[in-house]
Amino acid sequence: MNVPKRHSAIERIQDQSSFTIFQPSYFQNSSLEPDSLEDYDFDSVPIKNMDTLMEHEDEPIGQSSGLTSNSIVASYVSTAPILQTKTRRTEEYCLSSIKDNSQETLETIAASNTYQQHQQQQHQQQRQKPLRNYQLFPGHTRFLCGGRLVTSRDCRAFIAGLFIFITPTVLFSVFTCPYLWSEIHPAVPIVFAYLFVLSFVSMLKTSWTDPGIIPRNLDPVIEQIFNDENASISSDAPPKEIIIKDTNYSLRYCDTCRIYRPPRASHCRQCDNCVEFEDHHCAWLNNCIGKRNYRSFFTFILSAALLCIFVIASVVYQLLSIANRHEANQPMNSFSFVFTQAPVSFVLAIYCFILLWLVGCLTLYHCSLALRGVTTHEQIRADILRAKHPELHINPYNKLNPFKNMFQVLCQPQPKSYLRRRKMANPALEK
Repeated sequence: MNVPKRHSAIERIQDQSSFTIFQPSYFQNSSLEPDSLEDYDFDSVPIKNMDTLMEHEDEPIGQSSGLTSNSIVASYVSTAPILQTKTRRTEEYCLSSIKDNSQETLETIAASNTYQQHQQQQHQQQRQKPLRNYQLFPGHTRFLCGGRLVTSRDCRAFIAGLFIFITPTVLFSVFTCPYLWSEIHPAVPIVFAYLFVLSFVSMLKTSWTDPGIIPRNLDPVIEQIFNDENASISSDAPPKEIIIKDTNYSLRYCDTCRIYRPPRASHCRQCDNCVEFEDHHCAWLNNCIGKRNYRSFFTFILSAALLCIFVIASVVYQLLSIANRHEANQPMNSFSFVFTQAPVSFVLAIYCFILLWLVGCLTLYHCSLALRGVTTHEQIRADILRAKHPELHINPYNKLNPFKNMFQVLCQPQPKSYLRRRKMANPALEK
């Protein structure tokens, strides 16, 4: 079979993408030449031009898959540009996706390296940065202003106490003090301001002062006993005896603070600290009441009670003055007239009367404790102490004189804090 003669009407054009495109030569210089080969209608071709092709249409073409010449021309002409376009687009998409993925991977690695370097720098800075004692102190104590102020963590009751204390003061200053200034004497509002400042400052001082927290781990021998592998789990600390006024007392060991608690010291569960001369933990002040802030606490409750009495007396005088003036003109309906003239003052009188019962009773109770030279814990545990030590008929810390006891509690100098809060944790760093 003469294959070249069969394809005399077809010229082979080799493309760069290894696809062979067949172009019919009889389309040149013909009126039937279409705009493109894809739009050409092979059925409308004249028979005389297709005789040569039609003779061998059914014979297979050498080196082919058995397709006819018409199908070969149509298929190659129509599909070769599409395959080339799809192949190029696929290659471009793959290259672009590889570039994007590689770029994202490089950015992720760079970001992770930067983060690790930043973390290492922060860790090195923390190691090199000197720390103070209050920054390493355990327990539930909160330090403010660089360790200058000491308080507990739960401050909700303290904020409520401030609101209860400041609100009536503001109302009294706005609605009652102008009347007292003009009708009685300017000294009356000044006395009220002095009592308020004294009470408010004492409240803040009590709340933000170290009550006498005892440092931890003062008995390393006991700590070694507890850390000993051969020691049993139920092993107790050996007792420690002291003598007070010719009487022996056993000191209790605190497992949390690792110390022998001094006499009259207790461990506060709320603060998680052993406090010297602890009286109680006051939730309204958010702090323990101990040796270093008991005087300010006593001043606060005493001045607050006096402030309530002062407000009640001033408001009653104002209401009576208004009632007397009204009775001179209209003897009837004086109560309703007074209430309409000074409603805020009337409500303040009732409010301060309720507070006086609470704060006043607390003040009288602590006055009795100070006169007898005992604390709240000692008063509560008095029956237990008497059961353990029946020979103690009186308090060993009692001065046998109420005024001396009061003087010892309220007039003794305030000791320094044991914590050394603002000192450097490493003594070598101190200048």
